[in-house]
Amino acid sequence: MCTVSRRRTAVGVFVVALCAAGGASAQTMDRVSYFADQIAEKGDRDHIIRLSGGSSWLLDERTSALAPTDVLVIMRDVMVNGQPVRAAWFYIAGTEIRAKHVEGVYPSNFGFLTRGVNAEGQGTTLTLADGTRLSVPKYDRMTISRWVPPYKALLTADRTYLYNLKEGRRVWVQAAKKTN
Repeated sequence: MCTVSRRRTAVGVFVVALCAAGGASAQTMDRVSYFADQIAEKGDRDHIIRLSGGSSWLLDERTSALAPTDVLVIMRDVMVNGQPVRAAWFYIAGTEIRAKHVEGVYPSNFGFLTRGVNAEGQGTTLTLADGTRLSVPKYDRMTISRWVPPYKALLTADRTYLYNLKEGRRVWVQAAKKTN
């Protein structure tokens, strides 16, 4: 029990330092690493999470999500006292929770943390914070019809998927055709 309390206290101090350095908020297009997984087990009053892929994480706050809820983990370097520190955030059903990796390995994909700032043509075209315009296919338009900008988003490095981090949903996208 003492180990868990010490670990939680250490994470609390670490998280306070990260908050001072800046959260996972996206400015325009920040390069990040990420992976999608599912909750396999929860422990210590819902603060310790083991994912199906085998990694364990200590969350800054409790989650009521049950196994096997989908999660998206986004990691990026933030500056703390002039030093880069790897920081992680869990996105569970639209909730953002700071986290610390405890053990195990996890995959690493690259993408861009950004914001959706505009939707046009009944959601057929989305505009991101850096001006990137993306087209959404017909079969995903119903999904995005409730997405009200602005919202945090993750665009995969190959620019084929866009995750709305507030809604916890992913849609297929492609570069929008330029109109004359």
